[in-house]
Amino acid sequence: MRIRDVLPLCAAVTAASFLVVGCADGRGDGGGPGEKSASPRSSESPAASPTPSGDDRTWEPDDALRRADRALDAYADDGTDAELVDSGTAYVGSGLDKTFKAPGDRAYRLDITCDTAGTDELTLTLSRDGAEQAYGVGCGDREADQFNIPPGTPFKAGVDPVKDGTGLISWRLNSIAPADVDGCDDDIDGCED
Repeated sequence: MRIRDVLPLCAAVTAASFLVVGCADGRGDGGGPGEKSASPRSSESPAASPTPSGDDRTWEPDDALRRADRALDAYADDGTDAELVDSGTAYVGSGLDKTFKAPGDRAYRLDITCDTAGTDELTLTLSRDGAEQAYGVGCGDREADQFNIPPGTPFKAGVDPVKDGTGLISWRLNSIAPADVDGCDDDIDGCED
């Protein structure tokens, strides 16, 4: 038998052994060595917290950051001419208290999301020049919430700290062309429905 004749057989045996290992350790997902199982083991992260949805997963900072990035990236290909101005992440235990400059003649869009253990929604307060609006931001959503702010004087975005909270708030401020504003053009002053 030649080596070329044996290679397909070796590949099939290797693939079958990965399936057997995945089933033998109770995962049943066919995952191979080094892959995380779909359900965590108690030894994987002793400091982790349960997720807000009540399932068996635990809240892990790295996983939460990846989910938040995916939620923020959900609008990446929406056809708007968006330019990143600022971005950041804060822990829910610290809250968010950020003032943004809004110069020029392009509109601004604040994309914000949260990923927490035990909290389904946080309250975002947007304010400028005495005007203020509060909005609920869903935690763990697949798409970030978006808020439009016209150019002008600086504005403030705030989320009160969650005492003993576990989780993060992640946001991006983009400048967008006025024609790309979707919905209300000023989520601080608000718009009539």
